[in-house]
Amino acid sequence: MVEFPLDPPLSKMIIESEKYNCSAEILTIVSMLSVPNVFYRPKQRETEADSMREKFFVPESDHLTLLNVFNQWKNSGYR
Repeated sequence: MVEFPLDPPLSKMIIESEKYNCSAEILTIVSMLSVPNVFYRPKQRETEADSMREKFFVPESDHLTLLNVFNQWKNSGYR
């Protein structure tokens, strides 16, 4: 894990993902965790921003929510 330029828990996620055949998904999640928050919540529009975020929400996990955000962006042609 020392060879990865990441926090140890994220490195472990990548290493272990091979066992579960989900490396692509884990790499996406780790990438999403490694950048600033993708959810923008402007003042004066918090309620609207929250309702838009709910459309991406996955109740089982915040990590799956991030994966869902990426997949929706990919499905829309990266727009």
